Amino acid sequence: MHMPVEKFLLYAQPLTPRLRYIASHMLTGILGCELLFTCNLSEAQSASLPLINYSGSPLPGAVNIIPHSLLGEKTIRHQHINPVKKEGVSLLFPSSGQDDTGFDVFAASFFMLSRYEEHLPFRKDKHGRFPYAESMVCRHSLEEEPLVDLWGLILKRAINRKYPFVSFPEREFSFIPTIDVDIPWAYRNRGWLRTAGGIARSVLRADIEDVRLRYRVLFRGDPDPYDTFDFIETIHKDYGLSPLFFFSAGTYGLYDKCISSHHPDYRQLISDISERNEWGIHPSYLSYDDPYLLRQEMENIAEITGEAPFRSRQHYLRFSFPNTCRILAANGISDDYTVGWAEVPGFRAGTCTPFFYYDLEREEQSDLKLTPFQIMDGTLLDYLELSPESAVEHAVMMVKKVKDVRGTLVTLWHNESFSGVGRWNNWKNVYFEIIRESNG
Repeated sequence: MHMPVEKFLLYAQPLTPRLRYIASHMLTGILGCELLFTCNLSEAQSASLPLINYSGSPLPGAVNIIPHSLLGEKTIRHQHINPVKKEGVSLLFPSSGQDDTGFDVFAASFFMLSRYEEHLPFRKDKHGRFPYAESMVCRHSLEEEPLVDLWGLILKRAINRKYPFVSFPEREFSFIPTIDVDIPWAYRNRGWLRTAGGIARSVLRADIEDVRLRYRVLFRGDPDPYDTFDFIETIHKDYGLSPLFFFSAGTYGLYDKCISSHHPDYRQLISDISERNEWGIHPSYLSYDDPYLLRQEMENIAEITGEAPFRSRQHYLRFSFPNTCRILAANGISDDYTVGWAEVPGFRAGTCTPFFYYDLEREEQSDLKLTPFQIMDGTLLDYLELSPESAVEHAVMMVKKVKDVRGTLVTLWHNESFSGVGRWNNWKNVYFEIIRESNG
């Protein structure tokens, strides 16, 4: 008979901030149990709670995990990573086999969630981002595996072998569909100078269909193709889902093409959608390392909605560890949704479970929660150059990966992706297939 046990005791000497952070995430964040700590050996040996022993000396009856040096260090240095496979799961920091997990599950998970490698020197891409090609998961083809969640299951099985009476709460799969509003309208409200430039570019490309559509929208009152917001709300409502919108509020620039947040129509759009849906700010291209600019954009949004934003996703996924995390947290952002690859679908932090950012330089857990995404429309179309049919295969596979570990699926789509025009022809079905698979 299985009796629920809510608390575990973890023994380690010393108890470092890194260990407290990651052990709490694994036991509480993933396995759903409470965790207490002790560095007193006598207290550990006499404990009535199930015991996890994180030390080089095994304790009888405990779940023994042999520590790697990572969680005892106070520096950031190159780590030798050579994954090994055990029962189909890739493991980091394998042990000699004298423990109960076969690897240091805490050090491996910390390496992934802290984005340890992103704090080391690397070659930035043209947008100043940490590129997929520089990552450990790229070198070992592990980007499609929710490693930390799988490691949580290994830890769970190790605990049950020592404590078969322990019953863990069941995790539930969840789906958070997110929509970035970079360009609310393709033709409307863009000003005559930008409109003239758009017409000129279409003529130079001999894109007569774009010229005709622009004319019908501007002079005949046809609906703007990017104005898909009613459609977005309707399809999610039909499936019992709640979309999360991120609104731009920056100024026009090379990589920021949004309408001014002072434009009355855009203000009305933000106001209407934010009243009916969850929302956040989509900080501009230049704001990721500029606290003043972020604060200004947050004030613009707050003036429209009547409340300060606490969710964010960086434009172009520009994110710098630890600077962006610190800037966001210092300005009242508690939930960020930027962690993910632009180049490929998958698990940038090796997980589909939200987690708190750990500041490696300060050696402390931040109050900023990071919710990673796995699938982005632009990844499938622009980076991988997939047809809608191939995109469905990739997307459905990723949904299944998240469902297998009962994690949190997060998609990143844009309002123009639902337009069905131009490059987005036949792409609505890709999104419908994601929804169907997530609801199946």
